[in-house]
Amino acid sequence: MTKRIDKLTEDIGQFHMTTLIIKRARELMAGAPALVETDSSSSDPVKTAFEEFESGKISITDEVLTKD
Repeated sequence: MTKRIDKLTEDIGQFHMTTLIIKRARELMAGAPALVETDSSSSDPVKTAFEEFESGKISITDEVLTKD
């Protein structure tokens, strides 16, 4: 994991982070556009969700997933 993901996991907890990644992955599987260009955008929504967090395109504020 990257420093950003590690820090976020430390701040909110591993279970909560996993829940948020899964939520975003489900949005991507339902047809939401990827917020980053990546090779995994069409094939692996979980990797895409992680890449979105790593790039800062998605942030978490008061337990709400927000897209910048």
